[in-house]
Amino acid sequence: MKKESHHALHGGDLDEISRIYGIDKNEILNFSGNVNPLGLSSSVKKAIAENTDKAVNYPDVSYVALRKAIAFYTGAKSSHIVVGNGSTELISLFIKTVSPRKAVIVSPAYSEYLREVEMSGGSAELFPLKEEDDFMLDMDRLISDITDSIDLLVICNPNNPTGTYMTCEQIRRLLIHCSKNNTYVMIDETYVEFSDKEISAVPLTGEFKNLFVVRGTSKFFACPGLRLGYGICSDENILSCINDRKDPWSVNIFAETGGQVMFTDSSFINSTKELISSERKRMYKELKKLEGIYVYDTQANFFLCRILKEDITSTQIFEELIKDNILIRDASDFPYLGNRYLRFCILDKKSNTLLLNSLKNCLK
Repeated sequence: MKKESHHALHGGDLDEISRIYGIDKNEILNFSGNVNPLGLSSSVKKAIAENTDKAVNYPDVSYVALRKAIAFYTGAKSSHIVVGNGSTELISLFIKTVSPRKAVIVSPAYSEYLREVEMSGGSAELFPLKEEDDFMLDMDRLISDITDSIDLLVICNPNNPTGTYMTCEQIRRLLIHCSKNNTYVMIDETYVEFSDKEISAVPLTGEFKNLFVVRGTSKFFACPGLRLGYGICSDENILSCINDRKDPWSVNIFAETGGQVMFTDSSFINSTKELISSERKRMYKELKKLEGIYVYDTQANFFLCRILKEDITSTQIFEELIKDNILIRDASDFPYLGNRYLRFCILDKKSNTLLLNSLKNCLK
């Protein structure tokens, strides 16, 4: 039977990978999903297990306690926070609310940004992160592209799939420029909590009304199945419009219950940061030693690598690794990349070492 293309498969599509390759999904070592290897925290498990009877009730339609927990975690005002059914719902709602005629999307990036802009009736230009710059953002070049004809700028920080990032100072400079042009800025901070650096734009949300920061809990808090995301913005009109468009109770009772606990679980949060930081440094050092591959610096919980050997493609390495039940992301379908790019996330030390050894064998 001919295998289907794996390019468009999401890291969470283990059922599809299992079906295509005939592998038990529980046996797959998933380096494609970018999910915290520590898994769901025990505090969240306990909170949900002890509150199963809450299923007979509706969640608080205003999510007051949940928003207070997020405010405690982020330092933002609870009145500036909107919650949703994962970050994807909030990305969609914000873009529909702004309804941009013309957007700029820093790319390569998550395909949902472009899809939502086009579905809202707008058009988008992709602003390329350049390989010769190691995919770091050229702020001068971006600012020169943001004219008063641009309604919306979309950035992921740290960026997926490159792992590259903007500093808070760079973001401030960008926001000042965009404010002058009446350009909204949406920053997706799905991976910001994995960073060792102070790169979050949340402290700027109270200062700039044209800024919308969106985060999810799927990756850092390892709960993609709960579908809990949140956005932060100080523009009351934007928040009101999003809440008016949003389905009531879009965050279910167990996501609401778990969310009130996860953001205050300092032990889990610190353990995650320590694991990712130490393994990121170790893996980066080891990847730099490998012949035939180039690794880009990252502040996310994943690496983007370029294959230097002319006779090997990313698809070939994907196919070799999946034979050993190791799932990585063939990044060839991302804009501005190609069949020489791989992305894989950081798991536990033993699994990471297995991947490093397997990559070394593929590159021989």
